[in-house]
Amino acid sequence: MFVLDTNVLSSLAHKRPNPNVIAWILSTTSAVSIPFSAVIEIERGIQNLAGRNPLRQRQLAEWLESLLASDMPVLGMDAEIARQFAKMTMVPALHDLWMTNPMAKKPHLGQDLAIAATAIVVEAPIATLNIKDFVRIHRYFPLPGVFDPASRTWVVEFFKRKSAQRSASFTA
Repeated sequence: MFVLDTNVLSSLAHKRPNPNVIAWILSTTSAVSIPFSAVIEIERGIQNLAGRNPLRQRQLAEWLESLLASDMPVLGMDAEIARQFAKMTMVPALHDLWMTNPMAKKPHLGQDLAIAATAIVVEAPIATLNIKDFVRIHRYFPLPGVFDPASRTWVVEFFKRKSAQRSASFTA
């Protein structure tokens, strides 16, 4: 199973989605899942369109509803994920990934640490188009894998912690 970063999910709703990401989603034999934190980021983006672009807001709201109604599982927050996330927020070098700039016009509610915490707990690699932030997180909290679906590249090789063996059967 892959944990999909918000940017992979959002790219599916673009007017001109990345064909490599679409091809990967359609061809992967591994399950893909939506972390709760991606739902937060997508919903915030939709709500941010209120008053500025109601047509696009409605289109994206309908897209999100259909995504959530699909057979793609949504991974919720539980105590283990919450505790992992809390530990991650205590690392000063990662603060900018979750703490917003209170002076910003549109404060950003960063969810990369929550996505990483989810991936660590469920022992599933992250599929992301934002390699840089997850590689930085990996320096402090070993991730079970980071995969770029646009280039079909493993940036952090898939690794199952509990079994302590690299998986040769994981299909990207």
